[in-house]
Amino acid sequence: MKNEATQTSLFSQGWKAEPYFGDDLTAHHMNTRSVYRFKENSNIAITHSAKYVDDGTVDVFAVSYRKEINPLHSVTETVEVFDKWLDAFYCGVQCVNNLNMELV
Repeated sequence: MKNEATQTSLFSQGWKAEPYFGDDLTAHHMNTRSVYRFKENSNIAITHSAKYVDDGTVDVFAVSYRKEINPLHSVTETVEVFDKWLDAFYCGVQCVNNLNMELV
């Protein structure tokens, strides 16, 4: 009999980023996803979820940017999607830095 390893995502294991990145992020945890917003610019967020694949679950980290049109309307755009937390985190940091440079 073949011994097949099942993939288990960090999300399925209950991993949370606050113990490691709490100085930079605030978190909102739900059953199906966690949303991390950058404290420096809350319009930049990382949504952590998991998707099912044939041999288990894999992590999905989506970096998004919310642009406010007016006080009652905003548009959220996905910047990029990653399968590793650090890649998403560094992308988010770069987005925050780019927005800060535009405001100067």
